[in-house]
Amino acid sequence: MKARVNIETARKSYKPGDDINEKLSAADLEFLRKHNFVTDDSGEGFSADESDLLAGGYDDSGIPGMEDMLSDAGDGYKDEAALKKLNKDEIVEYAASIGLELASDALKSDLINSVLNYIEEKTAEQE
Repeated sequence: MKARVNIETARKSYKPGDDINEKLSAADLEFLRKHNFVTDDSGEGFSADESDLLAGGYDDSGIPGMEDMLSDAGDGYKDEAALKKLNKDEIVEYAASIGLELASDALKSDLINSVLNYIEEKTAEQE
């Protein structure tokens, strides 16, 4: 599995393109895959067990406060409330994970507005 964004674990920091070789919890794996923060580097997709995780068949109680932190909008994108809880670097990283490049020297409110506008455009394209 390869990192698509910067990922911090208790043991190591990963940059985009780095192989993630450590064993992660089912909840952590599901979170990383759900938000497209990692890829399966074999090119063959995820195993049946991993597919079950992606379908939501796990207990996420191992990550305290996860529901409050995520507040995803309907299409899997973060909503304004979730974005406001992030710092500027996290917003820039999240934007990159959904295909939007932003400059981290912009104001936080401008970053949030840019992400929300991008999400609105992407959602409108899908309809």
